[in-house]
Amino acid sequence: MAFVIAFLVTLVAMPLCIVAGTALGLVDRPSDDGLKIHVRPVPLTGGVAVAAGAVVGLAVAEPVPWWLPTAVGLALIVGAADDARPLSPWIRIAVQGAAGAVLVIGGVRFEALGIMAAAAVVLATLACANAVNLMDGQDGLAGGLSAIAAAGLLLTMPDGGDGGILAVALCGSLVAFLFWNRPPARVFLGNGGAYAVGVVLAVLTAPAGRAGWTGLLAAAVCLGPFAYELASTVVRRVARGRSLAIGDRGHAYDVAAERLGGRTRSTVLFLFLGAASIPVAVGVSRGAPAVALVVTAAYAGALVLGDVVLRRPRSFTRKVSDEPAR
Repeated sequence: MAFVIAFLVTLVAMPLCIVAGTALGLVDRPSDDGLKIHVRPVPLTGGVAVAAGAVVGLAVAEPVPWWLPTAVGLALIVGAADDARPLSPWIRIAVQGAAGAVLVIGGVRFEALGIMAAAAVVLATLACANAVNLMDGQDGLAGGLSAIAAAGLLLTMPDGGDGGILAVALCGSLVAFLFWNRPPARVFLGNGGAYAVGVVLAVLTAPAGRAGWTGLLAAAVCLGPFAYELASTVVRRVARGRSLAIGDRGHAYDVAAERLGGRTRSTVLFLFLGAASIPVAVGVSRGAPAVALVVTAAYAGALVLGDVVLRRPRSFTRKVSDEPAR
């Protein structure tokens, strides 16, 4: 029921968010610098409908704890403000950290980490929020991977775990969002939506802590494509002496789009990678700690190897098709 309600609320609310975004000028406009690759202005308010759908979907099944909409609301607000007028990276980080602190005050913990249980929640919130935002670079990618990650986290929760209904609701809202975000996208998550989805994913990783290190490793595998994109982006920009806050088109999915000759092909590849991560995560969650560590390390190595192969110089490069994309 939570999936259906979240799906319907998001599907119905999205046209209102599109109209509101257009009226308020919260749109992402094409640019000539190669960073904005869509061909027409697109509203950035899709995340509002996604967040509303997820919260309402949860509310039909169980009481919504005060800290969840508070943390999600903080993420939405700072992201929307940044969409309207670029904010200092430190302001964004501070508010995202505050959202993580709200989760901690509400009782969210990574229990397996002992004295670091609370601090890890704040760090996970920062990481998830920015990782989803980095992945939100072409139509259907961030929303699709987030839905897959939520499904994976649900399957790896110990005994179904607290947060299971929230995971189902988030999946429902994101599936509805993809109806509007499929190529050519009619609405984007926006920074606010990406941050909000990241906050919910951070909440969904917490139950894994009750299963010890195997649970945490399984959660990391579920979020593997996001984690790798975040880590590789930081390394790439630092190595090139570029600011971490300035966007580029050197992401793995950009390279894949160039090599495969289309953004839709790149998105399908990464969605397949996300889906393939789920059985690996389930296996990790049910394995002995030593085996789980080895499998997780092998999975991480496979991601690195795949990226290296994608970026390997070739004698020719396929042109990215002119299909509508972000």
